Amino acid sequence: MLKILKTTLKSTFIYSIGNLSSKLLGIILIPLYASKLSISEYGMLGMLEVTAQIVTAVMGMSLYNAFLRWYWDKDFQKQQKAMFFTILVFVTAFSLFIIAALLPFKKQISTLLLESGEFSFLIILVFLVSALEALALIVSTLIRLQEKPGLFSALFVAKVLSSLSFTVYFIAFRGKKIDGIYEAQLIGLGVYYLMASGFVIRNIKLRLEIKVLREMLKFSYPLLLVGISGIILTISDRYILRFMSDLSSVGIYSLGFKISNTLRVFIIASVNLALHPIIFKLMDYPDSRRIYSKIMTYYAYGLMFFALGLTLFGKEAIKFLAKANPSYWHSFEIVPLLTLAIFFSMLRDVALTGINISKRTQLSARVIIIVTALDIGLNILMVPFLGYMGAAIATFIAQTLYFVMIYYYAQKCYPIPYELGKVFKILLTGIAIYFISTLTADVVLWLRLIIKSLLIISYPFLLYLFAFYEPVELQRIREFWTKWKNPIALPGNLKDFFEKTNDEI
Repeated sequence: MLKILKTTLKSTFIYSIGNLSSKLLGIILIPLYASKLSISEYGMLGMLEVTAQIVTAVMGMSLYNAFLRWYWDKDFQKQQKAMFFTILVFVTAFSLFIIAALLPFKKQISTLLLESGEFSFLIILVFLVSALEALALIVSTLIRLQEKPGLFSALFVAKVLSSLSFTVYFIAFRGKKIDGIYEAQLIGLGVYYLMASGFVIRNIKLRLEIKVLREMLKFSYPLLLVGISGIILTISDRYILRFMSDLSSVGIYSLGFKISNTLRVFIIASVNLALHPIIFKLMDYPDSRRIYSKIMTYYAYGLMFFALGLTLFGKEAIKFLAKANPSYWHSFEIVPLLTLAIFFSMLRDVALTGINISKRTQLSARVIIIVTALDIGLNILMVPFLGYMGAAIATFIAQTLYFVMIYYYAQKCYPIPYELGKVFKILLTGIAIYFISTLTADVVLWLRLIIKSLLIISYPFLLYLFAFYEPVELQRIREFWTKWKNPIALPGNLKDFFEKTNDEI
């Protein structure tokens, strides 16, 4: 078990370098945006970002999920390169079709999203970026399947650094606004494809696998509905804020969401990139269900560390990043709720294992449609009275229900003995620590930071009081701690720790 965990953690760390670079791009640019963009313009950027997510999902048809499922299937391993080529051709053709269909309505789309038809050029840029991102997702999926996290991160970092450099240049020195942001993204994607071209060429075979493509589309179609509904579930709050409030509220909510979403982009996305291929590889492993159970427990345990850091220091971080414009500061109010919602979304991602393995993806489609409808209804009810806080509450309720429903259906078609009792202890401990931290609101900054840091450090010890750890886990922790005090022997001792515990947990 721990051998698998060790491999996953190693790949996760390398993948996180790429994902961290993406999130750092967003964080580094916040001071620039706060000084150069009004809160309404930041709201416009938020609307375009969430719209691009929908367009990218439609263009990609969720075929990357089918590729993950088919690539290791023993009946199709000789067709891997031809499958990759077929998917690339299909996504390219379908993306061009979508762009051609939407371009005649660019002014109407601009008016609908941005309250003016004068931003038609921005809409074109969003379409182009979305198409290239859909193709890049297929390429990155193959890189993950071949377990090349180093290449994945190198390409990601190159793309992000290029986008960052040109974004700063266009906005700070050329006086551009949102158009400069998307032009920089196009340049970053160009760098990505240039660097990935050799890998792509080596992994294609110029043959169309139409029959396999039909099977993949049949598999991915429900997942497309799930993906689009999931995006709508994530972004409907901003659309409703746009139409039932104003762009300033969208701007405040977008910044709070961006800060909270650090948890998903840096931690969850990085772990999932390493974990999902491994989950499918373990399908026929004798003890796979027990491994899947431990994955949820350890995942929740580790994620709560980062969730606490984000919620306890969110207020200070936002005030520091957006110090040039106090209008942005209210966004810290929604960070705790959104972070908790993201925690439940991680539990849902793990619970989906049973549905994906059993190929019952239509169940996911049914659940997400119900949850999305509920989320939209809650937003419509709450936003007029509570504004962006109402949107955050609706998101939390929807994500919690989403996990509960997916867990229920997944257990019916592929039972996995998840340790929900331990997950519940993790959740309660994290919530308790957060509420204790709110008592320091009037304490001077330096002392407040120290107290909050100590609260985070107390997290694993509080879990010990709740009898969270198994005896074998406590025994190995004690052994590791004893040997850790001898730095010279640490590498060997660490190896012994994993080897001894591997068959016991």
